Amino acid sequence: MKIVKWLIILVAALFGLFLIITFFLPKDYSVSRSLHIEAPAPIVYSQVADLEAWQEWNPWNQVDPEIAITYGERSAGTGAAYSWESDIAGDGEMRILEAVPNTFVRYELIFEGYEDLPSYSKIEIQPKDGPEGVEVTWTFEGNVGSNFFARWMSVMVDRFVGASYDDGLNALKERAELLAAEENLSSASQGG
Repeated sequence: MKIVKWLIILVAALFGLFLIITFFLPKDYSVSRSLHIEAPAPIVYSQVADLEAWQEWNPWNQVDPEIAITYGERSAGTGAAYSWESDIAGDGEMRILEAVPNTFVRYELIFEGYEDLPSYSKIEIQPKDGPEGVEVTWTFEGNVGSNFFARWMSVMVDRFVGASYDDGLNALKERAELLAAEENLSSASQGG
């Protein structure tokens, strides 16, 4: 009987500790990744401001090749949108809130089941040394709201999406650098 009493006290103490820790966890989350890409800003911008081009390097398409994508009335620039359905990645939609040519694109993401808690993503393109080099920074941020248990997500979101952001930036780099090389080859053949 003493063991049961101590087990109940231990479980209650652990649950109390869990509640106290959860209370102090942040509501906001943010993930950021950067990568240098040897391509002109207009080429990189063309890949991040056009949601159809986005699919060429989207890391989540690799997770679920059967993902179903539906585009809105526009597929590029401010106001463009698409939605997806996936048995693996879940369902959701993404909308371009703001697109400033060759500078940045800001997106809103809404995941099924979390419609009242949109997340935001931004891809910034910053010129670096030389005419062809840009630094691309991709961020993901949001707020878990008043959901007490979702606060644990705020501290683990980097583990959930960080690797996908790395994969996406690497795929974007490969795609943009290939397009830049093709453009250079085309310019050279027309000029020579």
